[in-house]
Amino acid sequence: MTDPAPMRRATDADADAIAGLRDRLAHWMVDNGIAQWLPGEYPAATVAAEISRGEWFVWRDESALIGAVRLIWSDPEFWGADDAAAGYVHGLMVALERRGGALGERILRFCAERTRANGLRRQRLDTAAGNQVLRKYYATQGFREVREARLPPQFHGTDRVVLMEKSL
Repeated sequence: MTDPAPMRRATDADADAIAGLRDRLAHWMVDNGIAQWLPGEYPAATVAAEISRGEWFVWRDESALIGAVRLIWSDPEFWGADDAAAGYVHGLMVALERRGGALGERILRFCAERTRANGLRRQRLDTAAGNQVLRKYYATQGFREVREARLPPQFHGTDRVVLMEKSL
């Protein structure tokens, strides 16, 4: 297998693939007792609207979408009054068959580079409060836990998230 091409900005043609990858990962989470994402809660139409705002980036190998991430510059929906200038990482996804190959780390580095290129020195993200594996993973990537918060009401996989950040 060849090394995948670098991340690129998503286009309208990527919306179905991004939503499909999220649903596959959500099914895997449900099947493995992880209360984080639910199948069908993030439709392609929502992804398409976010793509039109330039928020999604994708990583493909020669045949398929293997990674995706949404990067935004403000996130009052999750951070509330603590919303500040930062690169907010959402929907970081790596295809199940590509796990363990450091693709997630490469995507986080991509987000950090874009954040710094936009003059910001802080990166933020959230994960389900009960997902100890991801909490530990993000800690190994340099993120520190800031606080727990309620999950915005349109999502239903869990009711609490941990807000995390790191300085760049």
